Amino acid sequence: MSLIALLPLVFFSCSKELTPIGLGLVEDVDLLSMGYTDTVKLVAYSIPDDSVYTRNLNINNVHYIQVGSMYDPVFGKTTSNLYSQLFLTSARTRFGTSPVFDSAFLYLNYKGAYGDTLSNMTFHVYNLTEDIVDSLTSYSYSTVSYDPDPIGEITFQPKPHDSAYYGGAKQSPTLRIPINSKFGNRVLGISDTNSLNTNAGFVKEFKGICIIADLQNTPGKGSIVTFKMPGDYIKLQMFYHNNPDSAKSYNFAISTGCSRFQNYNHNGYAEAIPILKQQLAGNTGLGEQFLFAQGLGGTKIKIKFPYLDKWFDNEKIIVNDAQLIIGNSSVSTVFPNPGYLSLHGVGENGTTSPYSIIDENDPAGYFDGTYNSTANNYRFRITRYIQQVLLGKERNTGLHLIIPSSNVNSSRLILNGTSSPQSDLKLYLRYTKLR
Repeated sequence: MSLIALLPLVFFSCSKELTPIGLGLVEDVDLLSMGYTDTVKLVAYSIPDDSVYTRNLNINNVHYIQVGSMYDPVFGKTTSNLYSQLFLTSARTRFGTSPVFDSAFLYLNYKGAYGDTLSNMTFHVYNLTEDIVDSLTSYSYSTVSYDPDPIGEITFQPKPHDSAYYGGAKQSPTLRIPINSKFGNRVLGISDTNSLNTNAGFVKEFKGICIIADLQNTPGKGSIVTFKMPGDYIKLQMFYHNNPDSAKSYNFAISTGCSRFQNYNHNGYAEAIPILKQQLAGNTGLGEQFLFAQGLGGTKIKIKFPYLDKWFDNEKIIVNDAQLIIGNSSVSTVFPNPGYLSLHGVGENGTTSPYSIIDENDPAGYFDGTYNSTANNYRFRITRYIQQVLLGKERNTGLHLIIPSSNVNSSRLILNGTSSPQSDLKLYLRYTKLR
C-alpha cells in the first residue's frame, strides 16, 4: 500500500505574491528586466539527524526531563530515558540512631506530552551502578549501567493537565512514583557518615538513578512525557522513623546542579514504513514522493539546489525575493507537526551547521518558518542566502530542514516530496537582471 493510502493528505495552494526587496539598491537606469521563476531544480531527501546534546536539558533556564515510549505508525518506535545523579538537600545530613524506612515517592511535575496520552505506560526507577561522567555522557546515544532490580515503578496514563491529590491537598499536575525499601535501606544503611556531608561525597556512595520506560509495541500508542523542574529541584521524598513516635522525612533532589542526561533511541527505524527506511539507507530518489523529519535526534531533511550557482553564469543578478514553500502532508492530532521549523546550512563534513543562515538575522517574522494551518505549509524567506550563493560567497552545499530544539522536541513531520502531485516544495524566486 502506498504512503498516500496511509496518510491523510491535505491539498492546498499558496500565494505567489512575493514582496519585492532590493530594488532600492540600484538606479532605474541599471534595470534591464524583472524576472520570476518557480522552476528552480530542487533535490530533497531524508537523512539521519546528528546525535543531540542532552546533558542538563534546559530552555531559557527552565530545566526539563523526558521519559516515555511511543510507536508512531510512520516513524516506528521512539524511547526516551533519564539518567541522573541524586543530591542531598542539606549539608552534613544525618538520619539518627537506627533509622527505619517507611515509604518514599519521586515527584515529577508535568510539562506536557507528545503522542497518545490515553495509552498505559510503565516507568521503572533503578539505582545506577556506574558513575555519570559529563565528558562521556553528554549526548543522546549515551547510557550507563544500572541495577536491574527496580527501586520503584508505576503504570499510568499521562495526565499533564489534571491536578494531582496527595498530602491531603490539591497539587499541580504531578506524577508520583512509589519508591520501595531497597532505596530506603540503601541510603539509611550508609555507614560512613562522611558520605553524607557533601554532594560530592554522596554521589561517590550513591551514584544516582535512572527512569526507564517500557517499550511501546502497539502502533499508534504511547507518548514521550516532558516534566519540568519546579524551583531548584525535583524531589524524592523519603519517610522514616527512629522510634515509633518519631516520624521524619528527608528530600533528595534531582537539581540543576546534578549531572544528568537523556538517552533517545529510535530503534534504528526498524519499524518505520519502507519509504522512510529506504531513504535513510541512501535511496535519495524517494524524496520525490515524501520527506520525513523527527526530533530527539531522529531524522532531518536535506534540501539542495544543484544548479543554482550556475544558473545565472556571466549575468549580474539582484535577488528581490526568494521564498521556499514547504507543504505539510499529514495532519495528525495524536502526532502533530511542529509549530515552526528551522533551516540551517550544511557544514563541510555534512553535519548541520550550528549557525543560522544569514536571513534568520532579518527582523522578527520576516524569515518565518512557522506553520500556516490555513495553507497547511511552512514558508522561509531565504533571499539573502540565495544572493550569497549566486555571488559565490556561500557554498552551494544545500540546507538542512530540522525540527527545532531537537534535543527536547518530540515532534515529527511528513512533507510532500519534490515531485508529489500535492507538492508545493518549491523555491519561488523574483530577481532583477542588471546590465
